[in-house]
Amino acid sequence: MLETIILSAGQSSRMGRDKALLDINGIPAIIHIINKVISFSDHIYIILGDNLESVKSRVLEYFENHDCISFIHNEVHLKGMFSSIRKGFQEVKGENGIMLQLIDQPFISQNVYEELVSNYSSENLIMQPSYIKGEFKRGGHPLVFAPAFKDIVLSHADEYQLNEIIKKYSERRKFIEVTDESILHNLNTKKDFNDKLSG
Repeated sequence: MLETIILSAGQSSRMGRDKALLDINGIPAIIHIINKVISFSDHIYIILGDNLESVKSRVLEYFENHDCISFIHNEVHLKGMFSSIRKGFQEVKGENGIMLQLIDQPFISQNVYEELVSNYSSENLIMQPSYIKGEFKRGGHPLVFAPAFKDIVLSHADEYQLNEIIKKYSERRKFIEVTDESILHNLNTKKDFNDKLSG
């Protein structure tokens, strides 16, 4: 079992509405994500900003009595994504692997999660799905970290970038090749979302 952090504290300014609540076949995007990760998650930590109450109320409509879901308010979310990552890592126990999931990617297939979970080993500090596009291998999300990564994250300030840390430990990163290109695509605009729905 893993601990899962879902990052959903952004302003969604380019989308024009909260990405967590985007309607996908009548169900909010965040519910699609929770449904995919809940079976292997010992606990799910949803990191939220100004949208704390609106997202929490919608999630509780689907998971009213689920005590494995926590709603964490990042009061400094305007500092950037890494402040939310740190908030999530402050909450996890750090005894199991830690999955970091972006709210921007509700269309990732269940197979990607199954590949990451089945290949998980704490010997790899970082596990990342990859997709072969043309002649290039490109890394995507979600990421899975060994428990030891918790102390590494918490040793950096809110203004840091996760990519900078991953580069420092690149020799301890393992890529898991998958066939779902969705691991590369973030939903940033209405066009991104509509293209995904119609595609």
